[in-house]
Amino acid sequence: MQQHIIDKKLQDIACPVSLFVTITGGLIGRTRLTQALQGEKSLDHNVVEKLVALLDEMAELKRTSLIAPDWSDAENIQEQLTHRRAIKEAVKYDKNVVRKFLDDVTDAK
Repeated sequence: MQQHIIDKKLQDIACPVSLFVTITGGLIGRTRLTQALQGEKSLDHNVVEKLVALLDEMAELKRTSLIAPDWSDAENIQEQLTHRRAIKEAVKYDKNVVRKFLDDVTDAK
C-alpha cells in the first residue's frame, strides 16, 4: 500500500521517479524506490513518512507556483522547499498581522 501512495503522489505532480530521487537529496536511491514502487521490496515506515511529506511539500509548491516547477532542477526545488519551510516556521511563532496575512494567503490557495 505504501508504494501506491508514493506512486500516486508522483503522478499527481507529474514528477518522474528519477527526478524525485535527486530531489530527496540522498534519502533513497533510484533502484530502491523503483523496487518499492513495483512491490518487490517494502520501505521502512520512517522513510515512507519522509517521502510522503516531501511529496506533499512538492504538491503544495506546484499548487502555489505561478509557473510549474522544473523538477529537473533539484537544487532549485530543494532551495524553494527550504525557504517555504522557514517561512512556515516563522509564521508559527509570529504574533502580528504578517502571520494573519500569510495564513489567509495559504488558506486561499
